[in-house]
Amino acid sequence: MSKKNKRTLYECTHARVRNERICCDKEYPLSQASPDGSLDIQHLVEGKALAPKICQQCLNFDRIGPPVPEEERGWLNVKEAAKHDRNHRQALRKAVA
Repeated sequence: MSKKNKRTLYECTHARVRNERICCDKEYPLSQASPDGSLDIQHLVEGKALAPKICQQCLNFDRIGPPVPEEERGWLNVKEAAKHDRNHRQALRKAVA
């Protein structure tokens, strides 16, 4: 599977955001780096690819639509993301809402 054809969480009906974390409602671990297998929402904010290895061969992957183009992901430019920490997230959410 090429990089352009990778399955992403943007396309899967099982991707959820709970308590500032991205998780799978089928309970698959999306990240080895966190104890509960979730991803920090900052990845979504920055428009990262969100194509975990586990999703690539997942039997429960259920596509809800076409891949989201890279230029339409996230709401912060990568340059801006570095200057926004957790303390500013609430203000950022209100600003983009």
